[in-house]
Amino acid sequence: MATSNLRERKKERTRATITRVALDLFARDGFAATTLPAIAEAAEVSPRTVSTYFPSKEGIVFDVYQAAIDRFALRLEERSPDEKTFDVLRAWLRDEESIQLGADAGLVHPGAEDEGDFPRLREAAIASDEDLWGLQRRYMRPMKRHVARGIAQDLDKQPDSLPAQLIAESVVSALLAVNAYAARDHAAATDAFETALAFLREGLSAFET
Repeated sequence: MATSNLRERKKERTRATITRVALDLFARDGFAATTLPAIAEAAEVSPRTVSTYFPSKEGIVFDVYQAAIDRFALRLEERSPDEKTFDVLRAWLRDEESIQLGADAGLVHPGAEDEGDFPRLREAAIASDEDLWGLQRRYMRPMKRHVARGIAQDLDKQPDSLPAQLIAESVVSALLAVNAYAARDHAAATDAFETALAFLREGLSAFET
């Protein structure tokens, strides 16, 4: 058991090191210009080790997105009949704050910034690179689909209806803007989202009358 725990901790440290140096390189040199061998050299591991932990280079940045969106989709599917999509969003974000830890964290948390503050490292890399900015939007497309489906159910409309699409697009934009703001202004994304949520509720109310 002790040997197994040591092995797991070593894997976590290796994954964290690869993630940290890769995000630093992406921010400094650009995503396209940063190669897997360069990441491996900076992390003091082999290129094969990098590929073992991350089969794709973009996965270093965005694997955390896929996992979080999957959890949102499940929570939305399992919501109670009287629970609205915005209620699910709020609860999901609060849960993500405690779920997303270490190198797999993408949601900006409150607290001191250091070389292990992976959410802020992610945001810094994305903000400095157009390729990552575009990839971020692509990885958020499933989130938009899930939100549109939930809003459509709330409004008794189709997911491709204008209200569902407008609100879903606004939610995704708000999530991205809130996390970027929190990274820049030493804030917590979940707290900043409360302000955004009040704005979004006003927009939704226009379609509820």
